[in-house]
Amino acid sequence: MNELNTRADLIEMLEDIKAVEITARNNYMKDVITFQNFIISDTIEKIKLDEDRHILTFEKLIRMLKHKA
Repeated sequence: MNELNTRADLIEMLEDIKAVEITARNNYMKDVITFQNFIISDTIEKIKLDEDRHILTFEKLIRMLKHKA
């Protein structure tokens, strides 16, 4: 991992991580449709909701960092 020297570096890293979380969430949404087993699809749905929370957290952090003087 690269050293973070500036606020811009931190924001960029958070945006990169958020992009990974979005990709994971989108894949989980596809998986829920694929599986017929309720236990599997229910578990995947819970994981997808966790990804939604992660994405929201990263969005809030990024917003805070961009608006901080």
